Amino acid sequence: MIWIKKCLGVVALFMGCVIIVWVIYNLFSPTPEFKRSYFGIFQLIIPIGFLIYGWKWIRYEGRGIEQTPADFKCQELIESVAHAQKTLPYFVGEVQKNVDGAFIKFSLSTAQGNLEHIWAYVHSYQNGKFNVSLANVPFDKKQSAEGRRDVSSEEVEDWQIMQRDGKIKGAYSLIALFRHRENLGGKLTPRMRKQKSQLLDANSAF
Repeated sequence: MIWIKKCLGVVALFMGCVIIVWVIYNLFSPTPEFKRSYFGIFQLIIPIGFLIYGWKWIRYEGRGIEQTPADFKCQELIESVAHAQKTLPYFVGEVQKNVDGAFIKFSLSTAQGNLEHIWAYVHSYQNGKFNVSLANVPFDKKQSAEGRRDVSSEEVEDWQIMQRDGKIKGAYSLIALFRHRENLGGKLTPRMRKQKSQLLDANSAF
């Protein structure tokens, strides 16, 4: 739980500060025990680690909505694909205007014969195909070495346009994951709430 990690963060931060203050104090007024046990700056690695992880855990906001299994399926996601295809002409029009921050999601076959749903950056659109580069590292690492590739419009499962102000147009699969979680009565983490606030179509999609 988030509050447990934050509590651990407070404890780790406190311990790191105490140890470092103790070391600094003994550098100027060392006790006999300190003289026998101090071996150099390398002993500060542990308290520095406490500080780093303590600060990281205090700021922990929980899991993001995108952290779901690659093969996850639900009714909301199925509906999101249909909605993405329905609104695809708008996206194509924006791509042809050379809009920046355009991405599509499509299915990528893995070496094990499974399908991974992955995002790709769109460079151009021509003759019914998007020329793209993978935006995420695929499970099948060989796929990332293929460079640019063409993806037909029929293969598109989702699209999004990331605006300069941080807002996102489209991203219906992410909206679907929020709806699925909320339909099951699940609460949104602080990180999820921030993510949802970025989605321009979160309250009007479908």
